[in-house]
Amino acid sequence: MRAIIVDDEAPARRRLRGVLQQIDSVTRIDECANGRDAVELLRRGAPDLVFLDIQMPDLDGFAVAAAASHERPPAIIFVTAFDEHAVRAFEIQAFDYLLKPFDDERIVATVKRAADFLDWIRREGVPGSADPVLSGFGDVTVDFARHQVRRAGKMAELRPKEYALLVALLKRGGRVASRLELLREVWGYAEDVMSRTVDTHVAMLRRKLEHDPAHPRHIVTVRTFGYRIER
Repeated sequence: MRAIIVDDEAPARRRLRGVLQQIDSVTRIDECANGRDAVELLRRGAPDLVFLDIQMPDLDGFAVAAAASHERPPAIIFVTAFDEHAVRAFEIQAFDYLLKPFDDERIVATVKRAADFLDWIRREGVPGSADPVLSGFGDVTVDFARHQVRRAGKMAELRPKEYALLVALLKRGGRVASRLELLREVWGYAEDVMSRTVDTHVAMLRRKLEHDPAHPRHIVTVRTFGYRIER
């Protein structure tokens, strides 16, 4: 995979490069010290991973993310010292949001999940553009054509909204979906609606699809933000 590191602080770029160089699947690493150079680099060729700082002197990280290819989208991972931008980051489909100083293990785990996400994109197309026939996680298989869900070969009976929620999470290929995103996408709620509906339906999905609903391995919570599928 090809990675781009975008950060106006040289020590931060060196620190992240050092971690990425230890990951065998990352074969090329480019660096940009500002947003404008990053946009130009993105236009010349689509990378697989983009590690983005948010607050930079010229273009911020969100402007850089907006310039990424929609036909071959990279996994965009924000790496920042500020936690207040996380909700906005996930609303624009960021793959992950890491706070400085980060743990090496978290970077390695994120890159592994990103590789799975990119493999999903290449096999099935951009999420939301067309339904693949089969998907799933663990011993769960989802047949999108038949709207059927099986666990260990046996049919799992999901209510319509439970199924729609599961599909919305699967199509993100491991990316986080915020509660607000899911409320709009699955239930059609307006932005100002506050609801525990998502949490309630996630709990029902876990009871039906997880081996240990109290300690889920696949339908996981990203604290304060939302949910994602861990394959």
